[in-house]
Amino acid sequence: MTDGRKPLGPAPDGRRRVLAGLCVLITVGVAMAVATRWLDTSAARLPVLQAAFPMIGGVAIAWAGLSLVLLRRRLALALPAVCVALVPTVLGASTLGSDTVPGSEADEVVAASNLEFGEADPTTLVARVRDLKVDTLVLTEITPDAAAALDESGLKVLLPHRVGQAQVGADGTVILSRHRLTDIASGHIPGLFDQPVATVHARTGDYTLRAMHPYPPTPRLVRGWHRQLGEAANWVAAQPDARPLVLAGDFNASQAHPAFRTLTKDMVHAHRVAGSGWVRTWPQNTGVPAFVQLDHVLVRRGGVVGAGATTLPGTDHSLVWARLNLS
Repeated sequence: MTDGRKPLGPAPDGRRRVLAGLCVLITVGVAMAVATRWLDTSAARLPVLQAAFPMIGGVAIAWAGLSLVLLRRRLALALPAVCVALVPTVLGASTLGSDTVPGSEADEVVAASNLEFGEADPTTLVARVRDLKVDTLVLTEITPDAAAALDESGLKVLLPHRVGQAQVGADGTVILSRHRLTDIASGHIPGLFDQPVATVHARTGDYTLRAMHPYPPTPRLVRGWHRQLGEAANWVAAQPDARPLVLAGDFNASQAHPAFRTLTKDMVHAHRVAGSGWVRTWPQNTGVPAFVQLDHVLVRRGGVVGAGATTLPGTDHSLVWARLNLS
């Protein structure tokens, strides 16, 4: 005997169908976000989204696990989410393997630091240079006041040779070295960040060093950012193979940007070869946890002995360094 009342709400089978449909839609959205890593474009804000790929990958992995729980009675529908999660998992695992070479007394330590409008603490930076035994240093966003403060803190004694100019604002870039330098290109073009090039006359022989500081991919500058990375890739391709080549600085790009991968395709990425994993150099010393590596050291015709990153007070970028065998 029944009371004639109908059950409230959808039937269990109906609820499961709704849940399955929502899960599929979320999986499609996550897959589209992961796929942006392969879209080489300067349109809209996509490069900013690409920079967040490590977090997108984390979401993909977490969603795959949740899908397996929610769809445990229909596991076939959870398999696409698992497949999507495999992409960031494999990419992340590829950063953990080390392929370094043995070190020697003749190794060259190259470092780079974005001073964030010259505000990085000079005493700490000089101490890092001394502790790491840096041979050659690239400083971006170096202002005249910052250059004077660094020299007063002892940088001029450690690295007396320099190419490039300090500028007001973010335009200045300087290459400093304990070795003699020959200026290849260091002119300042108003409206552009300086990216000087020098021959470094190191103990084991000469190598070419280009300081990197293209535009950031903000909405106003994103087309210029994409163009400058492409120009840098063409410049690298035009350099002779006979001499070691090093690029160091704030690239304003990460491994998640296709334009950066094109630039680095024939070069060795120091931190990846060192098996450093998820390196996060920006943004430091802010309320937002660092999530992306914008600062890099790349080498062609040379081996990587080790690489690392360290924070500095006063700047939102980590200092990155690499110990290179260029002999």
